Amino acid sequence: MSDQDYEQERQGGEADAGPPATDPPDDMSIKIAQLKKLTELKAQGVLTDAEFQAEKRKLLES
Repeated sequence: MSDQDYEQERQGGEADAGPPATDPPDDMSIKIAQLKKLTELKAQGVLTDAEFQAEKRKLLES
């Protein structure tokens, strides 16, 4: 058994385990994504300006 194999086995895993898991998005990142979606819906005509403003207000107050 080579030193590398021994070290890999000692650490209990593969040497090429892939990238580490990313942190979950924080609250601000989620709100920004939701605001972008609301903006897209308004631009597409799905939301009126009043609906957009109401949803934006609710989102920012939460």
